[in-house]
Amino acid sequence: MTWTVGSNKKIKVVANILGSYYNSKDELLFHCPFCKHHKKKLSINLDKSVFKCWVCDTKGSISYIIRRFGASQDKHQWALLNQELDMSSIELIFEEQKEESAQTIKLPKEYVCLAKKNLPHSANEALFYLASRGVFSKDIIYYKIGYCATGGYRNRIIIPSFDDDGSCNYFVARSYTRDWLKYKNPPVSKNIIFNSLLIDWQSPVTLVEGVFDALKIYNSIPLLGSTLRENTKLFQKLALMQPKIYIGLDRDAVSKSLKVISSMVEYGLEVYRLNTSEIEDIGSISRFEAEQLKETSLIMNTENIFDIYWSN
Repeated sequence: MTWTVGSNKKIKVVANILGSYYNSKDELLFHCPFCKHHKKKLSINLDKSVFKCWVCDTKGSISYIIRRFGASQDKHQWALLNQELDMSSIELIFEEQKEESAQTIKLPKEYVCLAKKNLPHSANEALFYLASRGVFSKDIIYYKIGYCATGGYRNRIIIPSFDDDGSCNYFVARSYTRDWLKYKNPPVSKNIIFNSLLIDWQSPVTLVEGVFDALKIYNSIPLLGSTLRENTKLFQKLALMQPKIYIGLDRDAVSKSLKVISSMVEYGLEVYRLNTSEIEDIGSISRFEAEQLKETSLIMNTENIFDIYWSN
């Protein structure tokens, strides 16, 4: 096969990481860096930007190999060739964000932290509701969970979000009675990284829909919805830090979930999809069950994204 100039440059980057190769029809065969089989069994398809090892069955986006095994220069060159990440523009984006004044808000004046001693009797119903959702004292202390017995957020659990400086930048207010409006959140931007103060960007990060989902999985971030656009602070932080990502949106949000995953895969992120088809949502299961979802998660690439989309 005759390769284009762009393809030859991509081959050069991959070969710099994986070593020698040979052509096999429309694909390139390398030694697999995962199972280290003695024969060249790692097949790379440049047109589809995917790879698969025919021995250990590891597969995914080529960008995953670049990010995991490549040097800084390899990653930079690959990103430029794929136009996955315009290094100059994204740095400007982050500079602009630094110049913006950080969003800070005040918690409701009626807010009472449920970690306090000698709580009023009105706190019992809030505590009972949290217990029914599998949220107990350790979580209450860690996340500074509180409630309001009166005021505009009457009979609501308050879960605050703190930015990197420890300032409150958002909160979720969830009714623990039968209020027709389950959530009544502050009239401020959702373009934040919920509880970024608590996130370890060097460890795997799990993306979920709501805060009660996030309480069930360590190092998780609620999207406060089922979408994640590329111009949001969270997406740009993920693109910059490049953690391993698990994504577990509700079972009724398959198409939205795949759209988010597709955007992240294009940026060379290592993304795994949690199978939530058999549960109501992650917030409805135990912590153990939530962590088990990771064990059966599927690494995503451009090929299986379409397979899942058309099968639903």
